[in-house]
Amino acid sequence: MELKKSTQKRNQLLNAALDVFSVYGFTGASLDEIAKLSNMHKSNIFYYFSNKEALYVEVLTSVLQKWLESMQVLHADADPEEMLTKYIENKLEFSRVNPKASKLFALEVIQGAPYISSILKGSIKKHFKRKVKVISDWQEQGKISEHIVPELFIMNLWSLTQSYADFDIQFDALTGKTLRNRAFHQKAIQNTVHTLLYGAVTK
Repeated sequence: MELKKSTQKRNQLLNAALDVFSVYGFTGASLDEIAKLSNMHKSNIFYYFSNKEALYVEVLTSVLQKWLESMQVLHADADPEEMLTKYIENKLEFSRVNPKASKLFALEVIQGAPYISSILKGSIKKHFKRKVKVISDWQEQGKISEHIVPELFIMNLWSLTQSYADFDIQFDALTGKTLRNRAFHQKAIQNTVHTLLYGAVTK
């Protein structure tokens, strides 16, 4: 029972930390605010984490793990249209369900990725290379355009799908909708698929 309660408290703390870090980043975030939001005394934070940096890194690591789990569907022996559509659906679903996680990742990268540089150059780069290899294999098989640059294609896909979370305020201001709107979510999927897979100009 005590272990379960401790785990719940820890998760409660991590959720509160994500809320605060995703808005203010590491430098601007306050442990007092995190403690208040998690309904625990500030001193209790140090029972689970040695300092603010350790808490921040744990939140980021959790975010990245969930992010990578959402992107495991690309395989070279599958149909490109089907697999890329599913990949885009997964990425947009992650942006819909985890907008704060996406924003925190974006904030960290914008600031030069000081706390996840090793992860970017490690597990994320390995994941990226695997996806690039799939695109390259499809090109060799004549299944997708030879004019596509695999590395840029994956980066563009990530940028497009994550923008719905990272810039949801902009989407809301300009269109009156975000991914929380079911119809808009479906349109976002359809538009991203069409833009990336088929282009925008008809000939």
